[in-house]
Amino acid sequence: MSADCPKPPAVKVPPSSLPGTHTNCEIAVLPLELLLSLQRSHFHVVGNNIQVVQRPGAGYNVISNGHVKAERQWNLINCLQRKITFTSRKEYRNFQETILSKPMVFFTSIKPAEGSTKETAYAIIVNTCHPKMRQEIQDSMNDVTASEIETNYILQFTMQKPVQSFFSVKEGYKMHGLDLDFTCELKYDSFECTSKIKELDGKILDLSCVTEDEKCKVKSFLDKMSEPNVQIDTVSEQSPGADSSLCAGSSEKEVLSSSRGQSYAKRTSVKEKSSAQFPAVNEKSYLLQFTQNLPRYIE
Repeated sequence: MSADCPKPPAVKVPPSSLPGTHTNCEIAVLPLELLLSLQRSHFHVVGNNIQVVQRPGAGYNVISNGHVKAERQWNLINCLQRKITFTSRKEYRNFQETILSKPMVFFTSIKPAEGSTKETAYAIIVNTCHPKMRQEIQDSMNDVTASEIETNYILQFTMQKPVQSFFSVKEGYKMHGLDLDFTCELKYDSFECTSKIKELDGKILDLSCVTEDEKCKVKSFLDKMSEPNVQIDTVSEQSPGADSSLCAGSSEKEVLSSSRGQSYAKRTSVKEKSSAQFPAVNEKSYLLQFTQNLPRYIE
């Protein structure tokens, strides 16, 4: 983020005054355990294991190294690694469609008070349906393949500055700022390399809530955000083992059997290991649906 571009302020929005539509939300923040309780259809919890349920175009793209440590140690299954390397433009473009098809979720730990040893895990949700956030992600990822020359390119997205700014308004709250970045690398047999860091900056909505009425409103808001925003037509298979470098948080035992990992997210089972599948997107149908459903955006 350039020095002449001021950071937008963090916004505290009580559930009673949530935006009229989920597409007006740029970034949302709420405690991890609250997210798990309100979005049980997308996060299955057994013991200390959290399985991110994979459905074509619906749910969340959770970006993590596979572990979240706060009040307890959480193990994540079916999440995207924080660094992913591709060796062809086709793989990279397919992944670009995947990352834009769902909200991106980062997890981080916060210390609530000076001298306190207790940490709370928070979920940071980047709304890829919001026109501004979507455009920033799309433009940055397009830059990687803009040149016809096959040059190595490393693109990093980071949420550190806006999230730290948000928690700085909470007196005594501290965070280490880790686990809030995501790197894509397009690697060729070349000595040249271009690197870019993109700060995903935006207004942050605090979805923390306590009462049942507030939780009901926040749940409805998140349900809308996690709905499919692309038209899925077919599913194309990838070669076995193609996702081995993409997914973090696999476990020795199958924790749940209600869904199959797709879209660069792998589930490890003692009985079987299926190859990763990626939902192909019909470009015309996708653009038609997106432009029809997108509300008018006013700066």
